[in-house]
Amino acid sequence: MKLKAENVSFAYPGSSKGAEERFIFKNVNLELDAGKILAILGPNGSGKTTFLRCLMGMLKLSSGACMIDDKPTSAMSTKEFWEKVSYVPQQRMATSSFTVFENVLLGRSGQIAFFGTPRKEDKEAAEKILEELGIIKFRDRRCNSLSGGEFQMVLIAKALVSDPELLILDEPESGLDFRNQLIVLNTMDKLKEKGISCIFNTHYPKHALQKADCSLILGGEKPIFGDTAEVVNAENIEEVFGVRAVINEMQVDGETIKNIIPLYVTGKK
Repeated sequence: MKLKAENVSFAYPGSSKGAEERFIFKNVNLELDAGKILAILGPNGSGKTTFLRCLMGMLKLSSGACMIDDKPTSAMSTKEFWEKVSYVPQQRMATSSFTVFENVLLGRSGQIAFFGTPRKEDKEAAEKILEELGIIKFRDRRCNSLSGGEFQMVLIAKALVSDPELLILDEPESGLDFRNQLIVLNTMDKLKEKGISCIFNTHYPKHALQKADCSLILGGEKPIFGDTAEVVNAENIEEVFGVRAVINEMQVDGETIKNIIPLYVTGKK
């Protein structure tokens, strides 16, 4: 599956008659091929979540178009779109008393007939994804008894059980401890190996450096999109975030790991 955004912009209307529109982002262009990971970065209020909602048709674009396999998403039915795409919103704690298995099984609702009951294959799919994500031990626990990191993995399982071609995650690692951050990030790597594309918003430039094939930075004078190694650099970090930073590399077990270290606020933003 190939995702493309061409000259997309989004603005809220003026708050009073005659007031100018307030653009959240303007003229964003990007392409994401199958089995690739895209990171979206930017300071608070730069429009990262708004951009995701526009991609998914939850908000109407002011201009431009989003396409999946060269078909405008605006011309796709809701069913057709969500057969290809799954979404994990920002949510840290569960209030539902459903068990983990029941919650994940809800992700198969698109394959279950209206007023129908889950089939054997639906239950098997839910069991399989719990196994693959390493959370089968939580199968019968109530969701409201889980930690934030545990519940985050349940949400990912629920999104993946429908076999999407693209997974969209809104700040999936925010508020999680080191271990759970790594589990979420490594899950994206495993999906990539299966040819599933991922888009994730993040407040952590180092996660983009370490995991994303391409990156989009919002919040500067204009959107910046390209290969992560070229886009996530000290110059762009200073321009957009107003923070002086250095990027370094280290060798760990024969693998090159990139990291970004913030040094001080420059006041340029």
